[in-house]
Amino acid sequence: MTLGTLYFLLLFLAGLFVSVFYLEYGAVAIMGLLVLLPVIMFIILIFMRAKISVQVECKNPVAEKDSMERPARAAITLSLDNRCKLLPLTKGIARVRYRNDFTGEKGVMKVRFSVDAGRKRDRRIAVVMQGCGNVAITVEKVRIYDYLNIFAWTIGKNFQTQNVLVLPPLKDFYLGKDRWYNETSEDSDRFSLYKKGDDPSEIFNIRGFIDGDKIQRIHWKLSSKTGSLMVKEGSLPLSRAVNIFIDLCVPGEKKQERRQNSNLLVQGIYSVAMFMIENAIPQNYIWYDSVGDVIQERPVEHEEELLWMFQDLFKGRTTRNPVELVERYLAWQEGRQPESALYLTVADHGDLDGSGLTRERLEVMDLRGEEFEGEKQ
Repeated sequence: MTLGTLYFLLLFLAGLFVSVFYLEYGAVAIMGLLVLLPVIMFIILIFMRAKISVQVECKNPVAEKDSMERPARAAITLSLDNRCKLLPLTKGIARVRYRNDFTGEKGVMKVRFSVDAGRKRDRRIAVVMQGCGNVAITVEKVRIYDYLNIFAWTIGKNFQTQNVLVLPPLKDFYLGKDRWYNETSEDSDRFSLYKKGDDPSEIFNIRGFIDGDKIQRIHWKLSSKTGSLMVKEGSLPLSRAVNIFIDLCVPGEKKQERRQNSNLLVQGIYSVAMFMIENAIPQNYIWYDSVGDVIQERPVEHEEELLWMFQDLFKGRTTRNPVELVERYLAWQEGRQPESALYLTVADHGDLDGSGLTRERLEVMDLRGEEFEGEKQ
């Protein structure tokens, strides 16, 4: 029962009372109109129900915050098509439920819409989100109303859930390209673009001959064309990716503090990832999934793969245990060849040397540090 239905019932009872006690032509005519009106409204609603269709889609699967302090607006689109060229829809209401599992934010909202006769309309539904994460938005029910709001009819429900990634603004910082090009003595199909090596299978550079160069490195064909000795410099083979460990420990006693640290963690991951992508450095993201009790690994080389990685990361849960990933990391790296790696965290780990976390080529980066101050313009 709608509020309009209640109002009409009160009006109907008042009209019935008047028509019974005052048997006059005008009173009876009003009562007849009150009987006829809901019938007409119901017929119109049935007709409109057959002529109006609705779809739900997400036109922008990523919403980036303007700043860390301001909320983001994760938006989906309600597409309406009124094929009736005579009757406009003056009132419709969509019930929308949203949830961000990574931060725990959730809620329900009602969105009103209308659409002119014979027209199509896109109604943007924006969800305000303070924390970064994957926002699942579901349109649970769409109802339309007659012109007097006496009746309502559901024209769609339980639409497919739309997912929107809420990401922070990028930070501008410098990691240094050279140290993240993991050198390897094994065969590889990936070579450094900035540093020469000893692998003759790939040419890094060709230059003039200088004393001390080996005869085996002389490029004889090019030397014969130029008339002077030219030497081939070999390339430096690289391992496939830089391992980047994500520590999902998010400290904070208050909800607002935990959300702020969670946003800083995501901002650091996003900024590091984009720096690596821009410098053609493949990455391998590793984190502990407490839900499935398993170490997750996701390779990232392009921006599209980064968004897929975030979708998987945001399915996990943050923790307050600062050694949760440390213990899994030590077990993960046992027996593996040490490589340059990053350990991204927003938690205090105390004595890292005592925990066994620090290794020769592992850099622990606290994303709350000064190197992450100043947003990228």
